Amino acid sequence: MDTDFSSNRCASPLDEYEVPTRHSDLYFEDGNLSIVAGGQYFIVHRGLLSRHSGVLRKRIEVVKPIDDRHLEGLAVLYLDDSPEDFAHFLRALYGLSYDNTLEDFFTTAAILRLATKYEVQALREVALRNLSLSWPTSLLMWEARERVATTADGLYTPHPALPHPLLVIGLARDTGAPQLLPSALYDLSRYLPSQLMEGYVSPDGMRHRLDSEDLCRVLRGKEQAARFFSTFIVSELEGRTPSSLCMYRHELQPARKRACQMAFEAVTFELIRDVNGMVCNRNSDPLFSIGESVAMQTREDQPGIENRSAYRACEACRLEYGVIVDVARDEFWRSLPEWFELDVENWG
Repeated sequence: MDTDFSSNRCASPLDEYEVPTRHSDLYFEDGNLSIVAGGQYFIVHRGLLSRHSGVLRKRIEVVKPIDDRHLEGLAVLYLDDSPEDFAHFLRALYGLSYDNTLEDFFTTAAILRLATKYEVQALREVALRNLSLSWPTSLLMWEARERVATTADGLYTPHPALPHPLLVIGLARDTGAPQLLPSALYDLSRYLPSQLMEGYVSPDGMRHRLDSEDLCRVLRGKEQAARFFSTFIVSELEGRTPSSLCMYRHELQPARKRACQMAFEAVTFELIRDVNGMVCNRNSDPLFSIGESVAMQTREDQPGIENRSAYRACEACRLEYGVIVDVARDEFWRSLPEWFELDVENWG
């Protein structure tokens, strides 16, 4: 990133006839510098900005106090940031109240972009920590994120609670945050190919699309995930034999003796049809489907009565299979950076 700002002309001042308006609340009576961003100006403190940002300190040092351009009697620093983004950045820098919840992605994105641009490491780390709650590096955090996006009826509704993954991918690329990319690319890979090509129109009317390189990454990663899922079905579900501790192993009636095997066959059939994914709005989600192969066996359980779900194997067979599922899902998650051709440290 080029941080060699030799003069205040790096950002174009307003034309002579344009008069910026003072920001409604980000002006300090004892401030000693005016900063113009877009059509607004902010009255701030040189010392505070210089202490937190070496980049801004260099910009401030070349501001000429005797320059003809003054606002409220103060020398002016011109920046090329939008006034909305710079206001979010200033509030965070001054420790003022601002919305850093997951719901306000655009505030967090603005802070991350400017904290990266002006090299304010503390703010950058806070913004990345907030984003990592929805775009995590661990499977445990991903599962927590997915639970938040799922209704009590089991319907998956990630929007508007979560931003579109295209926005996160663009932000991660712009700010050098590769740790956000594997989960965002996997999230995007769950979309239909037609949706990948169409992109996403954000609230400001801008259409976001992947560049050709990232589009190929998503499609290749999608293929790898599908291949892993089909291999899992063939190797762990199709023709699965009962556990050596199966409660039906001593049954004389063939149908009873094969109860667990038939349960796993029913699970296999449902996964291939992807019925649960379609009903829950979770189609094309292999990670969910692998876990669902366990959950569907006990979802309708009621305490105090014998449960006879068609998908239900005995407890011994179910527990043995559950261990295999946990191992498979961990392997799936750890493989995401490789599948999407990314180099990410401390993944998984």
